[in-house]
Amino acid sequence: MRSLTTYLLLLLAVAAHAQNDRRNNNNNWNRNRQGTLGGGLEIGIPLGAFADSWGREIVGLSANLSVPMRRLPLETGFDFAWGNMGGTRRNIDLLDADQTIVKADLNVRSNVYGYHGFIRFKPFNGPISPYFDLMAGIRHFSTRTTLSTKGQSEPLEKERKASDFTGSSGWAAGVMVAPKNRPFYIEARLERLNGGRVTYVDPRTITIAPSGEVSFGTLTSPTRNANVQLGVGMRF
Repeated sequence: MRSLTTYLLLLLAVAAHAQNDRRNNNNNWNRNRQGTLGGGLEIGIPLGAFADSWGREIVGLSANLSVPMRRLPLETGFDFAWGNMGGTRRNIDLLDADQTIVKADLNVRSNVYGYHGFIRFKPFNGPISPYFDLMAGIRHFSTRTTLSTKGQSEPLEKERKASDFTGSSGWAAGVMVAPKNRPFYIEARLERLNGGRVTYVDPRTITIAPSGEVSFGTLTSPTRNANVQLGVGMRF
């Protein structure tokens, strides 16, 4: 979630910068076209061998930013996605500096992150704006442990237990609907992404021993999937 917050702030900063450039240099922008910044709920549906291996939907969040390419009906942009693949947690006993037993919470969580650039074809920029994207980037499958105790604002320890990257490419189609032609819109979007072969943790196999030792099994498969997104956004 911290990574998602960081990228949302980054997208907001880029949007503000683009809007300022547009105001200061109107000759280089089509005044009838606008950039967009949106985000919302994303549900990932594994396909093919990924479905055979993983076999479950992946629920998460997504955010994307697009900027018009002058007077062409094209836009460039960036899409960030986070999906929760599952995990487990357990209370364990720790010894502090005074050799006193302290109760601690050990949380093991598996996530998948998507980082994709895209080129968007959007022929209409009105109350109803359909579009089509070509996407390319990477996906990151990561499993981390977080150790924390009550009364502490920061975790005692964070450790990455597994990490693997794969290239990813595909397409997306969506539609933005702006009620009464206002700058805010609602959006529905479908993505189809082809990902390479990757090894990731199977959260169903994660176990935590009373001593805090973490063990798990892994799965290996291609990562082709479809993502369904529903969200809101703004034009700038």
